[in-house]
Amino acid sequence: MASEQMKKSVLQRLGTIKGHIAGIEKMVEDDKQCEDILFQLSAVLGAVNKLSAHILEGYTEACLNDVNIEADVRQRIENLTKTMLAMVKKA
Repeated sequence: MASEQMKKSVLQRLGTIKGHIAGIEKMVEDDKQCEDILFQLSAVLGAVNKLSAHILEGYTEACLNDVNIEADVRQRIENLTKTMLAMVKKA
């Protein structure tokens, strides 16, 4: 992890995801409706995708800050990262 703030943010998001998973386990144990379980699973998938995007964004920023590159190259990398983030968030 690049920073303590990033680490804290990732751990907080992982805690939320764990809570969702525990809730889904309880729903299965309690024989809840499949539609309700699937809805909760889609929430977990969304949370995992957003976490992936969050980590990717932080990693890219940290990498770019560690190197000395031309402004146009940096801009192209930032644009590529934005495109990848948009794709990850939609998945």
